[in-house]
Amino acid sequence: MRLAIFHPAFETVGGAELLVAAQTRYFHSQGAAPELVTLGFDEARWGSRLQGIPIHTVQKRHWSDPLFGWSRLAKLRRRGLRAAKALEGYDLVIAHNFPASAMLGAAPIRARKIWQCNEPPRGIYQREANPTLTARVLATGGGGPEEATLAFARNLERHDQEMARDTGVRARHAYDLVATRNLDLIYAISEFSRDNARQIYGRCRDEVIYPIVRFPAGGRNRAGLERSVRRVLVHSRLEVLKNIDTVIRGFAKFQAASPVPCELHVVGEGPLHNRLEALAGNICVAGSVRFHGYLTDEDLRKVYDACDVFALLTLDEPFGMVYPEAAARGLLLVGPDHGGPLEILDGGRLGWVVDAFSPEALAGALEEVWELDDVEVDRRREAADRACRGRYGVDRVGPQLMALLSEA
Repeated sequence: MRLAIFHPAFETVGGAELLVAAQTRYFHSQGAAPELVTLGFDEARWGSRLQGIPIHTVQKRHWSDPLFGWSRLAKLRRRGLRAAKALEGYDLVIAHNFPASAMLGAAPIRARKIWQCNEPPRGIYQREANPTLTARVLATGGGGPEEATLAFARNLERHDQEMARDTGVRARHAYDLVATRNLDLIYAISEFSRDNARQIYGRCRDEVIYPIVRFPAGGRNRAGLERSVRRVLVHSRLEVLKNIDTVIRGFAKFQAASPVPCELHVVGEGPLHNRLEALAGNICVAGSVRFHGYLTDEDLRKVYDACDVFALLTLDEPFGMVYPEAAARGLLLVGPDHGGPLEILDGGRLGWVVDAFSPEALAGALEEVWELDDVEVDRRREAADRACRGRYGVDRVGPQLMALLSEA
């Protein structure tokens, strides 16, 4: 059987791309001989990560494209036609992420067509794919202090205006709905994504197939908590939907009530770096919030080892690989009360779940962490690590993925 994995682009190293790469490598390890089809491939970033996997790059642009229109939908259709040619001859194609999902649905090929729905395209289904943010905007009138609410309120207003007229967003919305009907199967990576997909497309398989998490052989051998300094870690891209400004506000309140020094370590880069750094400088003790930027694996390990708690209140997140990865390194987890992270934290049984828009709730959760005795701390971290390895490890997820091949 010829198997293709279809993803829009391997040009940056992000969570979606790492997820696709892990799945592809697993199929390869099982002798399924997968081939990658993509519209963009950065050899320097991805060559070594996907060594041994055949890569087929679909031409993004052609001199004749303007003859068929300048709109984004026209470009999407032309690229979809070129992708369809590249996908001919396969027996099974698994698409990841929009627009690969719509392109696959529209492709007149004989292969069985499957979409692994990491999340429905949030840009063209603003309300359905962002239910928590939508509720927040309705409750606050778009006037919440957090960056995400302010930005989403503007996006939602613009989206509604475009959907009310004959615009590109409305056209892509219609194209996606029609093309997706031609997929043979849709399955999701979390119950949250499954429910969102069902609301939009009217179907999605009941069984969730979670992403493969590559756990280390063993995390730091921790015992209890560091009591002389309270260290909290955030590891994420610094962008609006990650809601890191709320974490900084919550940390500031936690720090103000703490009897000992506190540190917040922020790892990652992104467009909000300067604004987040300015916010931390205004409301936190000088020098207590450290922005590390991008770190090498060795430096990242050192920061993880130095911290006791991982806190991230990302919004409408479909999964969140960083949570089980942090659990495997022995960190206690604090996450939002919705989305994929709520599933990972098992409704609060494997960590603390809080209102993602409440700095006070985060501060309270951090205080609860340091009120625990060391025996309870060790019990909770071991339970989270064990549960995550059992649920997202390759031994659990791999057979589910191989079952997809047997269905083809």
